[in-house]
Amino acid sequence: MWAKSLLAGSVLSTALAGVIDLSIPSAGELISDVEAWIHPSSALDFQEDYYDPQAQVKRKLCTLHALGDEKDDSNNLVAAFEKCGKGGIIRLPDANYTIGRPLDLHLENAVLDLHGWLSFTADVPYWLENHFDFPFQKQSLAFIIRGNDYILDGNDKGGIDGNGQVWYNYAKDFGNKYGRPMSLTIKDSKNVLVKNFSIIQPQFWASLVWGSENVYFKDFYVNATSFNPESSSDEKNWLQNTDGSDTYQSHNVTYENFVYQGGDDCIALKPNSTLITARNVTCFGGTGIAFGSIAQYAGVKDIIEDVLLEDIGLYPSDQCPGYQGVYFKSWLGYSVGIPPNGGGGGYGYAKNITVRDVYMEDIWHPLVVQSDLTYLEFNRKQYADSGLFEWSDIHLKNFTGTALANRVAWMSCSKITPCHDWTFEDINIKPGKKDHPEIHYTCNNFVLGGNDGLSQCHPSNSTFETDNGGTL
Repeated sequence: MWAKSLLAGSVLSTALAGVIDLSIPSAGELISDVEAWIHPSSALDFQEDYYDPQAQVKRKLCTLHALGDEKDDSNNLVAAFEKCGKGGIIRLPDANYTIGRPLDLHLENAVLDLHGWLSFTADVPYWLENHFDFPFQKQSLAFIIRGNDYILDGNDKGGIDGNGQVWYNYAKDFGNKYGRPMSLTIKDSKNVLVKNFSIIQPQFWASLVWGSENVYFKDFYVNATSFNPESSSDEKNWLQNTDGSDTYQSHNVTYENFVYQGGDDCIALKPNSTLITARNVTCFGGTGIAFGSIAQYAGVKDIIEDVLLEDIGLYPSDQCPGYQGVYFKSWLGYSVGIPPNGGGGGYGYAKNITVRDVYMEDIWHPLVVQSDLTYLEFNRKQYADSGLFEWSDIHLKNFTGTALANRVAWMSCSKITPCHDWTFEDINIKPGKKDHPEIHYTCNNFVLGGNDGLSQCHPSNSTFETDNGGTL
C-alpha cells in the first residue's frame, strides 16, 4: 500500500509538471523560508569577495548571527575568527551574543564589526574555575584578542556586557576577590584601533592592554553600575576593582574621548607602561587617574615613562565618591604578604610625566602620592618611608576645582627615594574644609626648589601628617 502511494504521488507530480509552475514556492515552503531567515540553520554566512568601502578593497566577510535564547555563541564566534580573522571582516549584526566560556582569539589585518553586545554569562562558579591567568596580582581574564593591524569597532551601538552585577554582589566586601575575570584584554598586539566601543557592567577591570604596542582607543565608554538596592545604603564601595582601562608592559597607548563611570581607577598605568597619552577623559566616581600601583614584587624593576595626560574631568557619581583625583601609588620597600593585596619591595622609577588641564569637582583627595602602599592590615609605621620606587620629573599644570576635605595635596614620598624635579603651575583647587589650613598641602620627603611653583609645600613636612583622610 505504501509503495502504491509513492508511485501515485510520482505519477501525479509528473502529470502536473506541465500544468503547474513548480518554481513557485508553496505556502509551506514560504513558512520554512521565513523561519530559516529568522533562525538560520547556519549562523555563519561567508562571502569570499566582499567589497569593503572603508579599505576600498575586496576581502572576506563573515556575518555571524546569534543563536538566541541565551544559547552560547562562543563556538560560532571562534569559527568566524578562524575563517575571516586573517585579512577579513567579522560582522556581528544582532543585538546580543552570549559568551559562555573563555576565549583567546587572533586577528591579523582584520576588523571585528560589532553592532550589538558580547554578553558574558552570569555563572560565577563556572568562571571561577574557567579563565585565563594573568600573573600580575594573580588576576583572571575572560576574553583575549591578539594579533596585528586590527580594528575593534563597536559602531556606537555595542561592545561587551560583562554581566557584572553578580560579580559586584560576590565581591562587595573584599577588594581583589579571586577569580573575577577582566572583560577585554588586548595582548601581544601591535597597531590596534578600538573605536566607538563600550564596555558595560565589567566583571573586574573593564579592559587591559598587555604586552602590546601602538594601541589607540577612540570614543571609548565604560560603565559599572550596581543595581542591587542594598548597595545604595552600604558604606562600602560595591564597584571596587572595576577599572576602566589599565596598561601593563605596553608602549604607545592612546586614549581619546574616554568616558568612565565606576568605583576604581578610571585609567591605571601599571608596571612598564611607556609613551601613554590620554586626551579628553571624563571620570565619574572611583579613584581617578592612577600611576600604579607599582613596585609590588620584591627585587623587580618597574618603570612608567613618557606620559601626557590632558583635558581630564573628575567627578563623583551617584554611586561612588571621587576618592582620588591624580594618584601616584607605589608599594612599601619590604615584601609583606603576597599579591594581590600584599607584597612590596620592588624598585624603579617614573619620569617625564605631564598632567595638565584638569578639572575636579568634590574630590576627596585631588593630588596624592603614596610610597608605602599595602592593602594588608598591620602596624604600617614599622615600614614607613621604606619605599624604593622613585617619582621624579613630573609636571602638573592648570588644575582647577574643589576638594571635599581639608587636604588638596597629600603627597608622601619615601625618605629613601625622595620625590624630586616636580613642578606645579596654576594649581587652583579649593579645599572643602578650612578648619586645618596647615594640611591643605602636605608634601613629605619632597626635594623642592625655588621654582617648583608650589609654595604651599614649604616646608615640605607637615606636623599634621597623621590622618590620610585630611579631616583632622
